[in-house]
Amino acid sequence: MYILNKVVWFFLNPLTLFLVFAVVGIVLAARRRRAGLWLAGFGIAALWFFSTPTCFMMLGLPLERPYIASQKVESLPAADAIVVLGGGISKAGSLEYPDMNESADRVWHAARVWKAGKAPLIVVSGSNDLASAVPLLLDLGVPRDAIAVDDKSRNTYENSRFTESLLADRSKKLGTSAEGAAMSILLVTSAWHMPRALGNFSKTSLRVIPAPCDFTVHNILDSDFYWWHWLTPNNDVVARVGYMAKEWLGRLARR
Repeated sequence: MYILNKVVWFFLNPLTLFLVFAVVGIVLAARRRRAGLWLAGFGIAALWFFSTPTCFMMLGLPLERPYIASQKVESLPAADAIVVLGGGISKAGSLEYPDMNESADRVWHAARVWKAGKAPLIVVSGSNDLASAVPLLLDLGVPRDAIAVDDKSRNTYENSRFTESLLADRSKKLGTSAEGAAMSILLVTSAWHMPRALGNFSKTSLRVIPAPCDFTVHNILDSDFYWWHWLTPNNDVVARVGYMAKEWLGRLARR
């Protein structure tokens, strides 16, 4: 399933899809000039639009906006555990220290929530996070015995299932589980990723409370853009548009 999802996404990625339209249109124009030019023109125009901050805003704002009110740690209730999804930090075997990318806010926010006393345990969920996120949590003052690691998850679906299993096993070993009681978690991930993450975790036995961070779209909104910047292709937003499109496709696939 994991490999199938990767293959499907490769072909449904807007940048890949519209590039194919443009190339096919150019080739087709040699025989069917009118149809080929229309297809190529559509592909090029779509590539242009999907590379602009305007497209990024249109796709991303609806994903982030519902969680603005939940960004303050003080507004969060207490829970049994904090679950932070991977993807914010990477660690190559040849490097001494982990490398933080723009989603590293997730690990920082998990530590922030833990220090506020909202839950006694942080569950780090991601295939590379034992070597990457855990060292940062330790540097931020979270003790090792307050960190549990799911280092098998490769996507959001696996995050939800493996975390559920990890918490259930841990609860049984510690004798803290009550029959029929659902464990509560504060789910820490990027705000734009939260809708899809909640969709996956809602299929588990866990009671999930969103604890969003990394409001990427809202940070772009505060940029010093002139009006023409919103319609100009921007290298910085190309990958981000792909992330947002993937979130929408993931939500549609669950229905």
